[in-house]
Amino acid sequence: MTTLVETGTSSVIGAVFDPTDEGETLSAGHLLHLLRPDMLVLWDKGFDANAFLAKVTATGAQVLGRLRSNRRTPVPARLADGSYLSVIGTAKVHIIGAETTVTWTDDIVFTGSQRLVTTLTDARCHPAATLIGL
Repeated sequence: MTTLVETGTSSVIGAVFDPTDEGETLSAGHLLHLLRPDMLVLWDKGFDANAFLAKVTATGAQVLGRLRSNRRTPVPARLADGSYLSVIGTAKVHIIGAETTVTWTDDIVFTGSQRLVTTLTDARCHPAATLIGL
């Protein structure tokens, strides 16, 4: 099952029950008609494929999510905070390095490095630290 959920209220906007062998991005594609220009879509790694990102940005919605660890993006110039503007397919994106810490309920702590991608490319309006906090 793939869902589109509003994070503030946890309201389900849409859900798709597809065969598990279809893959998450194909299932998520069935929910794109529900996206609106005033939405920020948060997603996990694996949704950063060129074609899928193009379909999401065509809805007018913005995205913020993790990049796959093997995803390479051009680095034309770094911004003052160490992040950089780049492109994935035809989408202009902002790439942000982030150190994350997760504490599980049994007090096990995991710390790791992540790369985030967002279509919010104005670093003055949307600073890296604020986006990492999301």
